[in-house]
Amino acid sequence: MPYRRNDRRIACKVAKLVMTNNIPVSMFARMQRAIRLHWPFALLASVALGLLLTNLGSDFFWADEGDTAVLASNILKFGVPKAWDGVAFTDSDKGARVNDDLVMVSHPWVQYYVTAASFSVFGENKFAARLPFALAGWATILLGYFMTWRLTSDRIAAFCAAALMVLSVQFLLYARQCRYYSLNMLLTCCLFWAFFRMKSARSCVVFALFAILLFHTHPFGIVPLVVFGILTLIYRPFARARSWFWLATPGIVLFTLPWVAFAQRGYAANFERVRTISQGCARFVQYLIECVSVAPVIGSIILLIICLVSRRRLTKRAALGSTESAFLLVTFATLLCYGAALAMTESCDTLWRIGIRYTPAILPLMAMVAGILIAKTGRGRVVLWLPLLLIFGFTKLAQPTSWIPWREQNTMLMGNEVIEAHLPSKFIERFLPTEQLLFWRDLWHENPGTIAKTCEFLREHARAGDKVLINYSAEPLYFHTRLAQVLSILPDYPVYEAARRKGLPEYVFSVDRVRWVIWRPIWEGYNGHVWSDVERQIVAGGGRLEQVATVEETVWENRENIHFRRFSGGKYLFPPPADLPAASIFRVDWPD
Repeated sequence: MPYRRNDRRIACKVAKLVMTNNIPVSMFARMQRAIRLHWPFALLASVALGLLLTNLGSDFFWADEGDTAVLASNILKFGVPKAWDGVAFTDSDKGARVNDDLVMVSHPWVQYYVTAASFSVFGENKFAARLPFALAGWATILLGYFMTWRLTSDRIAAFCAAALMVLSVQFLLYARQCRYYSLNMLLTCCLFWAFFRMKSARSCVVFALFAILLFHTHPFGIVPLVVFGILTLIYRPFARARSWFWLATPGIVLFTLPWVAFAQRGYAANFERVRTISQGCARFVQYLIECVSVAPVIGSIILLIICLVSRRRLTKRAALGSTESAFLLVTFATLLCYGAALAMTESCDTLWRIGIRYTPAILPLMAMVAGILIAKTGRGRVVLWLPLLLIFGFTKLAQPTSWIPWREQNTMLMGNEVIEAHLPSKFIERFLPTEQLLFWRDLWHENPGTIAKTCEFLREHARAGDKVLINYSAEPLYFHTRLAQVLSILPDYPVYEAARRKGLPEYVFSVDRVRWVIWRPIWEGYNGHVWSDVERQIVAGGGRLEQVATVEETVWENRENIHFRRFSGGKYLFPPPADLPAASIFRVDWPD
């Protein structure tokens, strides 16, 4: 009995200590406290995960997604992303991206190995191809929230930053693609986070690792490193990180620069070097147009001006701190340096077509900038910051497209470059992001385009061993049907001689025994494929062409760029040219 009384007395003392917080809080208690503090974000993160994963495997791949999926599939066979798998040769740049062993070297490999890893676990299908990138997009939202919170100690700023990512249809489209976009966004945010915490050798190694991985998602990942390097030399608050940054630089160079030399031929084939100052200025303006039309750049600049003008009247909580100012500086400097890099390498027409897909990290970075500035301008008052968040998230007032200066005319000539804005088809769409409703609706609807309908036709009518010719989107067609493709390499392709030496079958270089021809007139001449030449070669070989079906031309299947996105029901926010000629499917009969 005395022993039991002592136990009871000890238990009472322990309970009293716990109740009075005189002992460390348990892990479970800390989790409960975190949930209480961050429950709005927990709810938002759950919604974001649903938006990213719902119906992820429904839409067919478009050309670039097909490229990633096919090369990832070949990694499972050969260990490296070979363009030739023994059945079909796939490379959309005339073979300029491959070396003499037909291995893809122009684009870094991270995205291909990530997809291959997913294939090895979940099988080779659309959902498996997109899953790791969707999860990377979700991780970007999580990191963006906690990064903003740590930088500002303000949950309002962090929530606004995450909410703007979730409400950005362009961000969601990038994250739902089987392509490097979300990896680039995630790793860029990781790089920023590592830089702001770089105080030791360990953090230096982590920073270098993120930098190397970022470069190997896309070469323009080197731009933020240049920005960091310059600012460590001229911006006093970054002086503490200077030695660690430059200590990490040799390792980063060692694992990135050789790849540039390795892939030089592919880069040379794709880059369009700037030749005059006016040409460079035009390209820079075109890039800014692409940025401000999908990211809250203009709105953030307006709020920043308000903060700077009224900084003397602001409370300590509402004024920008040194860390917050540094983050804003690095982000805007990165945006401008991205523009300068693209101005040196890409034409206005290319930038108009690709948008910011070479620099997708602008979306989460600008969302964090906007979140910080909304919280600062709102001064912690819900009646101020919540309306600002709603304006940024549910209108286009913070990211106006170039319809403001151009009104109904959306082009301008500068030098020998044509600057072109994206003009929505309806007046209301210039102010309200109707793409949000279209995106949410599409989560529950299939959206088949030209490739989807062509694949369905071939699955129904083609036999194993049939050969196919298509003049655009050969990669997704091959992934979805696994039918051999003819005339994949023309004599003027850079890879022609290497492919001949490798002994690829004759049908890769000709129309030999092609059974199905899918011809899309809008892509006439793409990569050298001309209908008159194809028809002449088939007839000269004794083949007889018969048109057996037509398919509606949708230009692209599942574009990542919102300006060219086709939503279900044939809805385009920025319509393509009217009266597009339909794609034709021909069956070819050969004499025995």
